[in-house]
Amino acid sequence: MLEGVRARMKERRRIIRERETRFLMSFDILRLNKRLVILLAVFVTLNCFDALTTLVALKSGPGFVELNPLAAGLFSLSFEGFVAALSLKYIPVVPLLYATFLKESASRPVAFRIVKVSAFVALVAADIFYLGVVGSNVKTLATYYLRLG
Repeated sequence: MLEGVRARMKERRRIIRERETRFLMSFDILRLNKRLVILLAVFVTLNCFDALTTLVALKSGPGFVELNPLAAGLFSLSFEGFVAALSLKYIPVVPLLYATFLKESASRPVAFRIVKVSAFVALVAADIFYLGVVGSNVKTLATYYLRLG
């Protein structure tokens, strides 16, 4: 009885692996690479806008505070803390750069495509997140400055 269950599980695993491999191999790598470069550029740009709008807000008045507790603690340490906070902010760019510019491997095509598709999903999610963060920062700053005028 146990051998029958084991054989069915093995067969299901084989079918799932084949389906996943077909899915991964269906991606057009040239198009995916172009999209990864665009998404990475958007990610870096939104990170810069986030840092810029945060700095503008912090310099605008005492009513603005950094909501990220780690960054707020580092910002309180003057210039060294600011550099450390920016370093932590931009560390995720390193693996995303690697995944974006990774060259195709003929010996491991499925693993290569897993990295590329994973980077695509991560960059889409990160861009959406930072679009919300920057949008919130800009809205808050615009409301503040419009009330002053």
